Amino acid sequence: MATLSNKHSNAQTIFYSSFDGGLNLSVPSESLPKNELKEALNVELSPLTGAMKVRGGLVWSGRFPEEIDFVVPVRGRKGFLARVKGTRRLYYFLWNNILKVSGELTGDEDITIEPWVDAEENDCWLIASGGKLQKLIDKEMPELTTLENAPENSRQVFIRNGRVGVLDGTDIIRFSWVGDCESWNTDDNDVSTGQYVKIGYKDGMNIDAVIPLSKDLIIFKSPTGEPDKGTIWRLTGDFGSTPETTTLQVLEAAHNTGTYSPRSIKAVGNDVYYVTLSGVASLSSVTAYGEVKTSWPDRKVSNALTPQIDDTAELWDVAVKQQLWILPSRDREEIWVFDYGRGIWTKFKFPAKIIHAAGVDDRLYVFIGKDLYEVIDGYTQDDMKEGGKQTIEAVMRLGTILNGKQTLIKGAFASFELMPECKAELLLGKYKMPFSYGGVIDRIYDPPNDTDIAYEDDDPLFPEGSVLTARRRCIVRDWQITPEIRIYGGGCSISTMGLEVVEV
Repeated sequence: MATLSNKHSNAQTIFYSSFDGGLNLSVPSESLPKNELKEALNVELSPLTGAMKVRGGLVWSGRFPEEIDFVVPVRGRKGFLARVKGTRRLYYFLWNNILKVSGELTGDEDITIEPWVDAEENDCWLIASGGKLQKLIDKEMPELTTLENAPENSRQVFIRNGRVGVLDGTDIIRFSWVGDCESWNTDDNDVSTGQYVKIGYKDGMNIDAVIPLSKDLIIFKSPTGEPDKGTIWRLTGDFGSTPETTTLQVLEAAHNTGTYSPRSIKAVGNDVYYVTLSGVASLSSVTAYGEVKTSWPDRKVSNALTPQIDDTAELWDVAVKQQLWILPSRDREEIWVFDYGRGIWTKFKFPAKIIHAAGVDDRLYVFIGKDLYEVIDGYTQDDMKEGGKQTIEAVMRLGTILNGKQTLIKGAFASFELMPECKAELLLGKYKMPFSYGGVIDRIYDPPNDTDIAYEDDDPLFPEGSVLTARRRCIVRDWQITPEIRIYGGGCSISTMGLEVVEV
């Protein structure tokens, strides 16, 4: 149990100059670097200030007539397609309107979509769902049309050098004619006609996904339900103008690794991130050698994240924030957030279970049942359609202060930003010292006259003012102390913090 002391000595300062290391669960709490955290819930690093700030709040944006189970952004438009749970029906969210799509999907697998310009120079999108390839025509009433000459089981559409590519069966990638998404037949005397490539033919595995990476295609294959026994292939080169000038090569990039489904793979720039039985891995293009390398960006959190992963894991690319959101299992509510621009981890938790997250241009949306919410930075609460306004609670737990003797904390100082309607507090053991909106660079006690102890002192740790830096006296002593910051409300952040400590 912590004790109180008024003993004073020459203090040393523990200074937390930033929190840009994010979450680190790979070292003991007492060994944690000063810029890293043992808990980082509902916070993210601000790209503008470098401070650790509370995530954006949810603002209700609309309700679909039916429950949604899968969402895919429509590139080049401020919208996305949403599939009705358990059906082949689609809705098109565009410019804050929810439109029902005329026609139904031809398959039941996850949707992939690619922009295309048809023969009449109309903008459209090609959609693969496991059946015949389809077009989505963007007009007042969006509609699906089926490409009757496309392969029967078209999965995961992509574009490569003017050809449309789809997965067909367990081992084959098929390509359309050059510049023609409706022609797929093959003429051995004309290389511009339809082509196909066999990947690991008859190896007993299924192609899970094809991901463009630089000039190559990365192909994930694995036995059903056993991603740890899979193989990753590279398809390099291209079809030439004649069979003799074709440079295609199928190369093995990695073995005994793989992922669960297309939902657990995302391409980000020249990297491919995927969820495995062993955690979150990435493949990166090595231009100097024309090869790829595997790395593990989750090494600081894998001991906690990996045990939560199962075959329902999903990975969402939130490009507007340079983040990947990992839902390790549909049975989980916490979302692990990887800031791939800075290489740090935090976690988010929303008032209800998120079924999907999708960025559209500079906006971010999440889906909860039938409801659609926009995540807005600076919004101080989650405005739920059902349940009303709910406070966002953020937690930042720092490393444990542990010495050979007891530690006395005599004072605290910090730089922060706090919205007027929000509150925050610094916890040192069982003692709480409140932050307050604003702040001044000043001591709010006058030693030796002010001898109040922390839990009896009503003065705020950071008093009101216009400058967001302040200092506060306290007297707390214990064998080990784990500082913790709790913030209640969005639009708030903390940049730095310091503690005046002495061994006693």
